[in-house]
Amino acid sequence: MLVATIAGLLVVPAAAAPLVVERVVIVGRTAAGASWTDAATEARTGDGAELAFVIVGREGKRRVVVADAAVAPLRLGRRSIKSAERRDLTAVGDLRVQWSTVEPHGFRDGAAENGATSAFYSNVSTEARDFGRWLGYDHIDYFERVVAPWSAAPSARRVAAEISSGEADAIQIAGLGSVRYKVEVEVAGVRLATAGAEATDGFGLTRAVHRVSIRAGDDFLGWLGAYLLVPEVFGSAGGGANHQTERFTGADCADVMVGAMRRTGRTDVAYTNVAGLPRYAAVVAPAQVLDDHGMPATPIAGIQRGDLVRIDYGGALTGHTPRGWDHVAALWEDRSDPRGPHRGKSDGQLDGFDLVIHMGHPRLTIEPLSEQSPATVDVLRWRRRR
Repeated sequence: MLVATIAGLLVVPAAAAPLVVERVVIVGRTAAGASWTDAATEARTGDGAELAFVIVGREGKRRVVVADAAVAPLRLGRRSIKSAERRDLTAVGDLRVQWSTVEPHGFRDGAAENGATSAFYSNVSTEARDFGRWLGYDHIDYFERVVAPWSAAPSARRVAAEISSGEADAIQIAGLGSVRYKVEVEVAGVRLATAGAEATDGFGLTRAVHRVSIRAGDDFLGWLGAYLLVPEVFGSAGGGANHQTERFTGADCADVMVGAMRRTGRTDVAYTNVAGLPRYAAVVAPAQVLDDHGMPATPIAGIQRGDLVRIDYGGALTGHTPRGWDHVAALWEDRSDPRGPHRGKSDGQLDGFDLVIHMGHPRLTIEPLSEQSPATVDVLRWRRRR
């Protein structure tokens, strides 16, 4: 039972010393039986990832963690929490809980202060006269959305680590992508909350905001799907672990491909632009022109899921950038003409009927290759680790 409130901290009776409640932390587990941890929750679809919260406090000089008994085993900051350090949530009495997502707006809210002219986020100039000139890290706009409103029910203390969006048509494949969560806990009128939309630095949301990333598998395309809902940031950047793609705060067309490959364990693949991808991927189909419908003059055969399709735009977009290659996508699904002999199924050839995944405006999207035509394309395939 609550006995006092001191300077915004909750003080409750305990066996050894009063328990002073200091903060609340979101923890997640990737599957039943896995450890609960405050690290980002990265799981595969169907694994049943969950989120819960723990309250961190102290008894005198001793740190304690207040949690449901079912939230075990538990690790905070890579450190296992021993049973002697734990207290049950009944120690703080009745409480209420509310869960929210913390999400980026796909397009910026109004004009960017750094002088960028694009509707999407960009760290570099998108104007032809000085294309690629560094502008500084763009400000990404975030909002919070309640997904589980205030409740005192014990069942409200844990929620499924689900991928959802508050922006219309943002979801491409149900259950895949990345989103962040916030929890608020109220005890005797005192409210504790984890970091939310305000917790940003130059790269975007900080790691203090709990990230959930759900992937389709452990391969390149599996991890690429985990970048769904991550906003486009043209010229995404950052050193080491702070690269915006590493942090899932933003990516451009080449960086999202590299980021997904790095997540498979290929840390030998460095961030680069579209023209630099042949350092890590071999050309398996040379450049060829696609017409307005995405059809090549001669068949582009032997393609595989996960192949990279570099795109040099034709038509009205010719010369859009000063580089030889403007954009890159990955083959998501091999399809064919539904009226042809394969009746829409796989035919092993690249054309406008195939589905590609690429960083569009304002986020990663999956659509027919014909949407990127007319263009000149070539096809690359990731090399094995050297």
